[in-house]
Amino acid sequence: MHAPRPLATLRRPFLSSPFRRALSAVVLAAALPLIPPAFPCMAGTTANQENAMQAAPSLPPAGEQLARLTAQAESGDPRAQLQLGLLHEEGRGVPKDLRRAETLYRQASSKGDANAMNQLALLIDSGRASTADPGEAVRLFRKAAEKGNGLAAYNLGLMLREGRGARKDWPQAAYWLACADVLGEPRAMKDLPPLLRQLSPDQRKALNQRLVKSPLPPRVKQAGS
Repeated sequence: MHAPRPLATLRRPFLSSPFRRALSAVVLAAALPLIPPAFPCMAGTTANQENAMQAAPSLPPAGEQLARLTAQAESGDPRAQLQLGLLHEEGRGVPKDLRRAETLYRQASSKGDANAMNQLALLIDSGRASTADPGEAVRLFRKAAEKGNGLAAYNLGLMLREGRGARKDWPQAAYWLACADVLGEPRAMKDLPPLLRQLSPDQRKALNQRLVKSPLPPRVKQAGS
């Protein structure tokens, strides 16, 4: 079981020199031999929400501050919707209300907030949303990852590694873990080497070529340019 993963956002310094970070994955993919699997494929290994309050105020808002945050969320501000959703998910300064949190995440996600997409996907994958659809979680992780969210790319890699919400696809999982590393998610390089060892030489070669050609999906490159 992986330790809780904090919510990660796009950090542009990592986009300024993506080839330097992608090189570590290329070198690993070329050098690692095939050995028996060294990781568990089990449910519940995506980054969870317990430390995701980084996106919310360090202290629960109260009184006028909470009223202002609520008003901003109701007016359609996606960041306020995300923050208020996190507070309701954790019951910090407001009643714990997963349905309200889900609604707020969906509202923020519809406006393109990648953190909200990631958080909504976590809620769905953990079985705490109104729907239990791992496929929807994968789609949300992918959409957020394509927007440059490193943790979403990491979570997508784990879902594809385990075959949860989509068919098991180790080459694709390795690619998204490498993207997560490029986007600054530090946990990605801990999970990537064991996975690379499971790929065939041809699969590692194809991954190397893909990373050298473009270490990030086109949408992420465009967003970071």
